Amino acid sequence: MEISKSVQLYLEASRASEPRKKSRKFYLSDMGKCMRMRWLKRKGIKAEFAPYVSWLFKIGDLYHDFVYKALESQGRLLASEDYVQTDHFIGRYDGIVKDKEGKAVLDIKSAGGYKMREIEKGKDDEQYISQILSYQMLLMEQGEKGLKKSIILYVNKEPGDKLPNSFIEKHYRLTNWRKELLKNEMRELVDYWEKDKIPPCGCPGWMKNYNSFLPLCQMDEARIRKVLKDLERGKEFITTKEALYLVDGKERKEVAKV
Repeated sequence: MEISKSVQLYLEASRASEPRKKSRKFYLSDMGKCMRMRWLKRKGIKAEFAPYVSWLFKIGDLYHDFVYKALESQGRLLASEDYVQTDHFIGRYDGIVKDKEGKAVLDIKSAGGYKMREIEKGKDDEQYISQILSYQMLLMEQGEKGLKKSIILYVNKEPGDKLPNSFIEKHYRLTNWRKELLKNEMRELVDYWEKDKIPPCGCPGWMKNYNSFLPLCQMDEARIRKVLKDLERGKEFITTKEALYLVDGKERKEVAKV
């Protein structure tokens, strides 16, 4: 077990040492998700993930690097991994590319077999669409000219005879209808923030097994306010899908359990 443990420790150390842009803003990558989770994340509640998630992130980095090299070699990559932000929102888009129509915002998503089959059937992911069109909308508002659309490139994590397509791209337009939806969502979230009102949980039932903020989504407002007061006093909290913990150095105290 020493070899596998060494690789895992190196992976976790490399992820921890990577410079990451920290911001007390709402993340555009969370567009369409539970407003309570997004509000609490901006307040400073941290989420903890299982060790295997570090490997998923690293695999995602490898996919991104390959796509960038492929597009750059053919003169299609105009920009990569940059930020767009406002007073309340921030997001890092994967790139700006060009095709026969002109310039487009690019987002790269790795997907397993089930997801790829759903995409091949023509199904869309509304959260992904909201995310990438938010990038396009803000980039255009901030002077990026010539953006015609947004493209999500799905990279197949499980290629095989039954699922041979390694890459599938989906194109989306920033229609007036879509723009108004995004603007309304942003306005609502900012309104909660500026009035210091705790939003209701908007998590769908299927998200229970994936929601690291589940303990807080199940809490009543009085208990959440107590946690927020402790945050203001400099205390640190970490949440998982099973429990919320107060962190004191290397010690953890369970505050709430699902």
